[in-house]
Amino acid sequence: MKVKPFLYGFLTGGLAAGISILLTTPNSGKVTRVKMKRNSQVALNQLQVLKHNLLDLKSSALHATKEGRKQISTFLTDVKIALALWEEEVRPQQQKIQKEIIEMKETIQELDEKLLDNSK
Repeated sequence: MKVKPFLYGFLTGGLAAGISILLTTPNSGKVTRVKMKRNSQVALNQLQVLKHNLLDLKSSALHATKEGRKQISTFLTDVKIALALWEEEVRPQQQKIQKEIIEMKETIQELDEKLLDNSK
């Protein structure tokens, strides 16, 4: 693609668009400038409101994050305490079950020995 014809076409199109906008504008230049100034002020006000709302959102998110961390920390502490209490409650039963398993192994060993003695 050749650059020179492209630039001529681009400039010609831009010039034609500018002329057509000037000829079809419904208001005079003074009225158009006033409207543009008013619209720019409205846009700036809306941007300021948006900025304020975003800062509020950021602040709320930070607060929620801090609160969430506190709640999770409290929850984890409660879970640790509950597990420690459960472990203390289960320990006697655990020891009893282990003792019964040892007794069962001893009984099986005795039975096995008696069977061996009887088979001889």
